[in-house]
Amino acid sequence: MVSAINTEKNKKVLVFFGFVTHFGGAQRSTVLLCQQLKRFYDVHVIDVYGSCEKYMRALAERNISVSVLLPNSKSIYIGYTDKPARRILRAVKQLPWFLVLCKRLREVVKRISPALVWVNGIKALTFLALSGAVKQVPVVMYARGWYKVSQLSWFRRWLIRHYPDCVLAVSGPTKNALQQWSVAESKIHVVYTTIDFEELLRESSKELVGPAPGIDKCYKILVPGLLARTKGQHTAIKAASLLKQNRRDFVMWLAGDESVGDKRGYKNSLEELIKSNQLEENVFLLGWRSDIRSLTRLADVVVLPTHTEGFPRAVQEAMVLRRPVISTPVGGIPELIIDGKTGLLMPVDDENALARGLERLMSDKELSRRIAENAHKHMYENFHTDKQISLVRRALESEIGKRQVKK
Repeated sequence: MVSAINTEKNKKVLVFFGFVTHFGGAQRSTVLLCQQLKRFYDVHVIDVYGSCEKYMRALAERNISVSVLLPNSKSIYIGYTDKPARRILRAVKQLPWFLVLCKRLREVVKRISPALVWVNGIKALTFLALSGAVKQVPVVMYARGWYKVSQLSWFRRWLIRHYPDCVLAVSGPTKNALQQWSVAESKIHVVYTTIDFEELLRESSKELVGPAPGIDKCYKILVPGLLARTKGQHTAIKAASLLKQNRRDFVMWLAGDESVGDKRGYKNSLEELIKSNQLEENVFLLGWRSDIRSLTRLADVVVLPTHTEGFPRAVQEAMVLRRPVISTPVGGIPELIIDGKTGLLMPVDDENALARGLERLMSDKELSRRIAENAHKHMYENFHTDKQISLVRRALESEIGKRQVKK
């Protein structure tokens, strides 16, 4: 149930608590942050289910201690966000597990005795509050999404305003969104999600571990990300259909797995869209790929037609690898992509604009090269890992210091 707890002498103990069921950009960034903080702190992870093998393996490879609270649980999500009645019924059925979760969370936190606990999401923050596990140490929430008022219920807004001692905002737009619904500016620190540049370069140079259909095509378009309507893969496929009217010399890779608990069959709808537009020879669903960085290096352009974001890792990685990016002006993306200079921006759900952007880059090699070089420079000058970890440490130490003064 719970791994052995070992603490390093003379180091403050930090705990990350989360419900991780998918190993996407935010989770990769969490692992990197744990790895970076481990140089200065004794870092522990508490995961509720331990069900995401990729996440657990990544932590083990970096020798980060993990405690799993409910390894035998069969219900790792509630689901039915579009059906309130069924969602409430499912939550009621899981209540006994939730009570056990709170009890074990209290036990493990007491045993580790951290100087600070941080979480990424509302769910973890809610259970941390309900369990009463953390009373004498500061709680930090890393807001990795956009956090517009329309994306959150009143309860979630209230919880974020009142429970965490501080909030790390993943971008300037996230900070602005938080302030719009009354999170105190004094509680917010902007700390951009970042990537390990050197590791990225090493990983991208490796050979592919799986097939990449159509790799011999003239132009390769990569659409990375979890298969979810808010990621906009349907827009990419529609743009591919428009592009095929004038060009056939391209392939589009959709690299990402299905959302846990997706009952609406988004993957099935994408497959139908590919078939109905006769794109079987151009568009391919690759599933989750451990070699996504090598795919990024081999691509001619990376497309992220997303509806909402915090500070997307896929865009950052493409920019470091000198690959032009087309994305939407949501969340923190405009801080990465300056339209026409470090990438191209398109409206949400606009396949015509995306098709025009792809046509523009395919036709103008010099524009693609210039955008890629500008993007690479922009990443190194403004979002390097060392700069961001210093900001994280400053924020965490500030909160630890405040709590020590209160004691």
